[in-house]
Amino acid sequence: MHRTDLHRTDLHLEPNEASDLCRVFGPGVLDRHGWDRAFVTVLDEAAAEDALALLVHTAGAPLDEDWAALRVLADAGPNAGRTEDAEACASRDGYVYLVGSQFGKKAGPLAAKRSWIARVSERAIADALEQGGRPTLEIVRLRYGLHRAINDALADVKLLPLGPLGRQVYVDATIAIGEQKAKRWSGTVLPTDHPVNIEAAEFRADGRLLLGLRYPVTADGHPVLVELDNVEELFDDPNAVPRCGRVWVLGDVGSVEAPAGLRALDTRGGDRFDAIIGDLDASGKSATVLADHPEGARADSEHIRFELPADPAGGVVSAEVVHHFGDIRRIEGIAVDHEGHAHYVIDEEGHVALRTLVFD
Repeated sequence: MHRTDLHRTDLHLEPNEASDLCRVFGPGVLDRHGWDRAFVTVLDEAAAEDALALLVHTAGAPLDEDWAALRVLADAGPNAGRTEDAEACASRDGYVYLVGSQFGKKAGPLAAKRSWIARVSERAIADALEQGGRPTLEIVRLRYGLHRAINDALADVKLLPLGPLGRQVYVDATIAIGEQKAKRWSGTVLPTDHPVNIEAAEFRADGRLLLGLRYPVTADGHPVLVELDNVEELFDDPNAVPRCGRVWVLGDVGSVEAPAGLRALDTRGGDRFDAIIGDLDASGKSATVLADHPEGARADSEHIRFELPADPAGGVVSAEVVHHFGDIRRIEGIAVDHEGHAHYVIDEEGHVALRTLVFD
């Protein structure tokens, strides 16, 4: 297919820090509203129940015109206000899933309010749009359970060494808080752990949730993906703990000189994925990761594609580059629509930047 230039659309939400994209709604909902495309994005500066937004496109309009951004405020019940930093979203079987970063602020420590996963039904979102009210958002507060499961899964992977500052402010400081305040999660974060920053999520064909890590990466600078095996169980059983299995490495993406992490994921069906890769953290913002690893700011943003095999052991896979973004670095989400056009959400000051790469 032939690529054309990126179409630009600027949208406004409050807050305007949009992350990730995933497709939602079938023909019935789209037709009732006069739309031909609808994507969920999440606003990472809000609590989970305030983080949902829709980016919708008027049916038949050119792809660089007639987009709108709609807030969808949800009801989180007793978990209202107990979460922050939504970084990824994915849809499957009529539900939209949101994932917290599991990370911390740029100066640490790790934050339990960022350790969560949530879901809301697409039907409830549609009903709220058409009838008013707030859709119910189910939130599972993980208390570093996913951090633990990912670190255990990565035990045999040679990772970029955690620098002394990162160990101090992310790992040691978090352990100290847990012990001093006798937190329920005390003992879940271990001295040998790496902090985990999830910024991408998408479902495999078998229902496992593929998590893309912005950090850590391998010692050779390659991005890492970890499979969460029991997503549904986390919502069905209050005593369930996350279980992570296979680990995948994109072996021809990133390097020692310019390590690259995952920023977004989307599936074209089966186990074929589109992804955004880029730097390990934003430069100029006093990020601890970059203080220890300044080379982590060098990787450019790219749209890549890869396919995962059924190999139960995981392993290294290759990827192809679809688009290089040049000077545009803060690509936060990707969704490929029913016509094969790629849509990206970009973190820009003061607005939500949507870009569309049209294929003829």
